[in-house]
Amino acid sequence: MVAAWIAQLARGILALALGVTITLTLEHTPVFGLVTFGVFAVLAGLVVLGATLGGAYAGRMRAGFLVQGVATVAAGVVALAVPGGGVAFLAYLVGAWAVVAGLLEGASGILARRLSPLARDWLIAGVLTVALGAVAFVLPPDFVQAFAGDRGVSGTLTSSVILIGVIGVWAILVGVLQTISAITVRSAKSTPVDRADRVAAS
Repeated sequence: MVAAWIAQLARGILALALGVTITLTLEHTPVFGLVTFGVFAVLAGLVVLGATLGGAYAGRMRAGFLVQGVATVAAGVVALAVPGGGVAFLAYLVGAWAVVAGLLEGASGILARRLSPLARDWLIAGVLTVALGAVAFVLPPDFVQAFAGDRGVSGTLTSSVILIGVIGVWAILVGVLQTISAITVRSAKSTPVDRADRVAAS
């Protein structure tokens, strides 16, 4: 059986990997966005499904996380199947997924606030994910803005660059949150054992 903190840690690592990949890549094209999001979504969805079906991760929130896992895998498969869909396709796909997944995770956090030590983090991650969906939906797909910075640096800011950048920020925030919460839950579970060992040793 997969421990809840391990599943949460795996989700955090995947999100951080997405965020770091986006941060270290200069070309934020729609193809890049769809492929990276697609790989992340498939893996993250499988982790959620595996932890829900084969572990104690979701608890009584099992139905919500199962739907979330299926929706996430489906979004990833669609992204990978249509890598040339363009920035509007990326925005609508990420937006729809983020709203659905975010609402499901946020609702799970509210309903499980007295049942799971991860409830607060589910709620925060849900709010951040819904916010990502809102940005994806309101961002004009044809936005183009030239800019000139210090020392003669210039470039063009497009909707693709903005959207993928926002996805990267979301991934880092959620990844850090999930990683810290996993470590916290793991530490909380090990503390009573450590105390008992110290008492026995004395």
